[in-house]
Amino acid sequence: MGFGGLISKVADGLFSSIVKDGVPLARSVASNAVNNLPGFYGGTVPRIKAYGKGLFTTGTNMVAEQLNPVTRKLRDQYGISKTTQDVAKKTVKTLESKKGLDIQDRQARTTALKRGATAAQTRGDKETFDALTKEIDSIKPVTQKEKELVSKAGKEAQGQLSYQFMQNEMQGTSSSILTQKFMDENYLDVLPLSKENYVDIQDFKYWEMDRFTNPNDVMSTAFDRIQNAWGKSLNVDDAIMFVKKTKASDASANLASEVSKGAVVDSLIKKVLNQKPIKKFNTAEEMAEYLTTELNKKSNWKPVSKLNKTRVSKAPDFEIKDGMLWYGESFNSSAYELGGVNLQSGLMPDGNVVQFMSDVQDLGKMRMPAGQDGLSVSLPLVKNYYRKKGPVRAEEKAYLSAQKILKKQRAGLFDEVPQGMGGMSANQTALVKEIAELKPDALTLDEWVTYLSKMGIGASVVTPMAGGLLTSQER
Repeated sequence: MGFGGLISKVADGLFSSIVKDGVPLARSVASNAVNNLPGFYGGTVPRIKAYGKGLFTTGTNMVAEQLNPVTRKLRDQYGISKTTQDVAKKTVKTLESKKGLDIQDRQARTTALKRGATAAQTRGDKETFDALTKEIDSIKPVTQKEKELVSKAGKEAQGQLSYQFMQNEMQGTSSSILTQKFMDENYLDVLPLSKENYVDIQDFKYWEMDRFTNPNDVMSTAFDRIQNAWGKSLNVDDAIMFVKKTKASDASANLASEVSKGAVVDSLIKKVLNQKPIKKFNTAEEMAEYLTTELNKKSNWKPVSKLNKTRVSKAPDFEIKDGMLWYGESFNSSAYELGGVNLQSGLMPDGNVVQFMSDVQDLGKMRMPAGQDGLSVSLPLVKNYYRKKGPVRAEEKAYLSAQKILKKQRAGLFDEVPQGMGGMSANQTALVKEIAELKPDALTLDEWVTYLSKMGIGASVVTPMAGGLLTSQER
C-alpha cells in the first residue's frame, strides 16, 4: 500500500472516531486548505494537477494535525493550522537562507544607490552621480528568477495568513494572534455584509469620492452590481465583508496596481479614450455610444494586460446609472489571497472613474463549509483616464501619517521587529517568524485523556483508525 493509500485509510478510521456532526471535520478541512495552488488558473490540465496537489497536502496535514495532539492544540489555542505554520516555516527558511539574504541585500543596496544617483543627477552633482553609478555596476544584478524566489515567499506567506484569518472569521473560530497582530496590518475592518455597511466604507478615504455628486448612490450601485456578478456564489444575507487595505505591502499587493496590470477592459477603454482627438463627452450616453463603436471595431487588438492573455471580442454591456457608465470584468490577481477577482467600474463623461474590486472567499470554487460566506472588498479606487494623479491632498497626507503612527504602535505587539523581507512589511515579517516558531501550551492531563479517548486508546484497544489500517493490510 502506497503512502497515499495509507493516509486515506488512516483518515477513514480517524475521522470516523472524531467527527460526530461534521463541523469539526469541516473546520479541519478549511483550516488546512492550501491557499497557493500554482497552475489553478492555467487551463484544464494544470487546474486538475493543482487540485490534486492541493487536496493531497490538505488531507495529509489534516491527518497529521489529528495524529499530533500538540499540532492540534496549536489550532485550538491560536487558530493556526499545520498548513499555515508549515508555510510560515518555509517562508522564513527561504528568506533567511544564505541565498535569500544575498538576493535581498543586493536588491536593497541597488535600490538605495539608484535613489541617491537620481537625487545627485537632479541637483546636477555629476561627481556623486558617477561614483554611485560605478558602485551600482559593481553589484551583481538580481535576476528575474531571484526576484521571484523572494517575492513568491512573501506573497505565499501573506496569502496563507489572510486565508487563515478569513476562514477563522467565517467559521466563528477567531484566532487571537491573527486578530491582534494580523488584521489591522492588512484590513481596515471586518463587518457583516450589507448594503449599508458597504456604502459606509467610502468614509475611510472620503476625500476621494468628493468628485462625484452622489457618492452614496455610486456605492449603492456598486454593491448591487457586485452582488449580481457573484450570483449564487455569495449569500449576501449571511456573509462577512473583509475591507482590504489598498496596499499593506508589496507581498499583499497594491490593489490599484493590480487593476492596471490585470484588467483588460479597463486598459482598452483607457487606450480608446486617449486616442480620441477631442476628449470630451456631454453625457454618459454619448460616451457609451463612442466606446461601443470603437471597442467593437478593435475586437482583434492584442491583449494589453501584463497578467492575462484575454482578448476582448466586443464591448462590455454598459449600464448607465447615476450619470455614469458602468461595466464589469474579471481577471486573475497576483495577490495569493485573492486569485480571480471581479472589478466593477463607474465612468464619468469627464474621465473620472471609480472602481471596486471584490473576491468571494471559497475553497477551490466551493462554499466555505460550516460557516458564513465571505467577501473581500477594496476601498473605492478612484482615478482619471485622461490625467495622472495630482498632488497629494492634505486629507490624504493626514491619513497616511495616521497609518504610519498606527503601524509603529502595532510594532509594540512583537518582542522584536526585523526588517521587512520578501516584500512584506516589518510587522508582517515579525508575525510570520513568530508563527513559524509558535508552540502551544503544554497539554494538560485532561487534554491527553481526551486525545487518547478520541484515538480509541483506553476505552477500546482496537480503534476505527486501526480497523481501517488492518483491513487494508489483510487484503
